[in-house]
Amino acid sequence: MELFTFLKKFPKIAVFNAMLINIQKPGSVYVANANDWKIEFNRTIIPGSRPLVILKPFSPVDFVFDLSDTEGPDPFPKRLLEPFHVNGNISDTRFNRLISNLTSYGIRFLTMESGTHMAGYIEETRASENDFLIKRTRHTQYRVENHYNIVVNKKHKKEDAFATILHELGHLFCGHLGMAYPGVFKDRSAMTLNIMEFEAECVSWLVCEREGLKNPSKEYLAGYLDKNEYIPPICIESVLKAVTLIENMMSKSIVRHKRIIAHKMKLSEK
Repeated sequence: MELFTFLKKFPKIAVFNAMLINIQKPGSVYVANANDWKIEFNRTIIPGSRPLVILKPFSPVDFVFDLSDTEGPDPFPKRLLEPFHVNGNISDTRFNRLISNLTSYGIRFLTMESGTHMAGYIEETRASENDFLIKRTRHTQYRVENHYNIVVNKKHKKEDAFATILHELGHLFCGHLGMAYPGVFKDRSAMTLNIMEFEAECVSWLVCEREGLKNPSKEYLAGYLDKNEYIPPICIESVLKAVTLIENMMSKSIVRHKRIIAHKMKLSEK
């Protein structure tokens, strides 16, 4: 859990990069490359400081430095040392983008009338020949087989529905539901229920924390640790991959793996 607590401190950095930072310098509090330190904070790198290596999109690596490796005349903004301050709200843009991108994974989003204590669930569907979802981008329409439904309680507020969706996506992306798409998710359906639930709750907790949201997963995880001497043998890699997929779903429009897409059509062909 110490690793996850560290990862939540870096919401603007991909979780795998945050893990790399933790491996190289566990006490890091804020990192940036030398150019950003100079331009944004008027700080320079202390001579002899060791750079931290992270992955960079569209290029091999980038080199960053922790706050403790810099110096400058201006005080560092305290608000940046608490990026996970809880505000209790998820933006409509990020929530709606997440819902929209469920289609990219063959997931239909549904709501239900239910009692307060029924949050929701994910279920596998038996897709018939005509059971497809439509994913549209600006120029292209994709037909995606409907393999799963995520159902949430329509009485719950947006933030509660968000946490439920994260939990159910955690199950799917961690491979707990088997392998509806061979080669896309690993089949880890043989894991014990304790491992599956703990992994799904870790996914929900970590995404919510990095979004600055309170979430019920914290109570579940704390309760489990109070009742059990050891954390179950979860797969950290699976949890972080799930978090990465979900955060990508909230940040951009996604069209997924070729094994998921059943048919692709340019809108001009309609």
